[in-house]
Amino acid sequence: MQLVNLRTLSKQSSISVSKLRKFVKKGLPHYRLGRKILVDPEEFETWFKARFGANANPESGDLGQIIDVILDKMDMETH
Repeated sequence: MQLVNLRTLSKQSSISVSKLRKFVKKGLPHYRLGRKILVDPEEFETWFKARFGANANPESGDLGQIIDVILDKMDMETH
């Protein structure tokens, strides 16, 4: 298992650190060392696909559109 911080995961996935922090609050598997949040990129990919659908791959398609769909889903869940 390889753990990376949110900044590294952000670069790998093209998703902002602030969005990743929201994902952590929504249940993204993570580990804490003090204040540092670490994520296994493989766990992130599995969680992301399970949560937002198998076709919601950050590395394929229009990332902006994928993020919009995800944020819409997150907004619906909180209201």
